[in-house]
Amino acid sequence: MALTTTYTLDKPYFYECFDESLPYSKRAKPKYFLLVLLVALGLFGIYGLNDHYLGSFLIMLGVLECVAFYYRRPWWVTRQMLSRASGSEVTLTFDDDGIKSANHYKNYQLAWQDINTVIDTQQGILLQNKSGMQYISKQILSSEILDFISKKTTQ
Repeated sequence: MALTTTYTLDKPYFYECFDESLPYSKRAKPKYFLLVLLVALGLFGIYGLNDHYLGSFLIMLGVLECVAFYYRRPWWVTRQMLSRASGSEVTLTFDDDGIKSANHYKNYQLAWQDINTVIDTQQGILLQNKSGMQYISKQILSSEILDFISKKTTQ
């Protein structure tokens, strides 16, 4: 039995993917240790080594890290929109072997036994495996496909 669905890689899909995946990501919190280290090394450079250039550079790296954290969502979506696959149609096939994803630029398969955890989010599902996470929006999934995923991942 094979179930198939399609969707388009567009900006709303990328925003949904980012928003639903972020709470389960390693990037959900700022890198506090790095920020404190950069500022401390910057202050040491300015006052301890009397090298204002080095100290200012390290402190500005800390500021840049804060800006990068604040703008991580639009930056990630922009990078996805600039990729070749942006705007293309993706076909997902759910069968007894796993989940196959195919579009004009990339094909991959995720076997059921490779899926460690299925996380049900408000707008989709996250499939966690050893190499990362895959997000699938519930807007493109029928109840039959959701039941099939649930049955296959609990076996």
